[in-house]
Amino acid sequence: MQRYYSKTTGCTYLEGLHGHMPEDAVKISEARYQAVIANPDSAKMRSHDADRLPILIDPPPYVPTADELCTRIDTAADTARARVAVDPLRAVEYDRARIAAEQFAAAGYQGDVPPMVAAWAINGRTAQEAADDILHEAAQYTAALIALRETRLAAKEQVRALMRAGEVEQAQQVVEQTVAAIKAAVAGIGNAA
Repeated sequence: MQRYYSKTTGCTYLEGLHGHMPEDAVKISEARYQAVIANPDSAKMRSHDADRLPILIDPPPYVPTADELCTRIDTAADTARARVAVDPLRAVEYDRARIAAEQFAAAGYQGDVPPMVAAWAINGRTAQEAADDILHEAAQYTAALIALRETRLAAKEQVRALMRAGEVEQAQQVVEQTVAAIKAAVAGIGNAA
């Protein structure tokens, strides 16, 4: 049976089996059918030659969108924050410990030790050392959050501007540099230590 191929439908038809074939159907060899349609190279994509027969070509290089690149930056920042605080409830815990430590320090480290501070006054740490340690960590965490926000937002604007200008490669480089900067911003802080 002779096989036919239609560029319009992208399908093959067998003479005698298919009663109706598209008007643009052309004869296709069994070898081409096997190589291009039945068992194509997965790294290639189908196209057509001047005779309307299917051929395999290299796909065009993937070009990410500005939104995809910005999402990579946001994901890196989200991952960095999660590495520091582990989960949102731990971030709340750290913030409450910071507030308690600030209040204790403002009272000259006198009076009842707040439970959030007392919980860290272990292994020979005094209540004042625990409060100071909590405040030091909180300052580092806050500085890292500020750096993450500034880095993330500035990089996303730069990526959008580069993509509007058609500078895809430069935009991708900004993303790579930003992801590295975000990772560096939280190194050694909190649970990322």
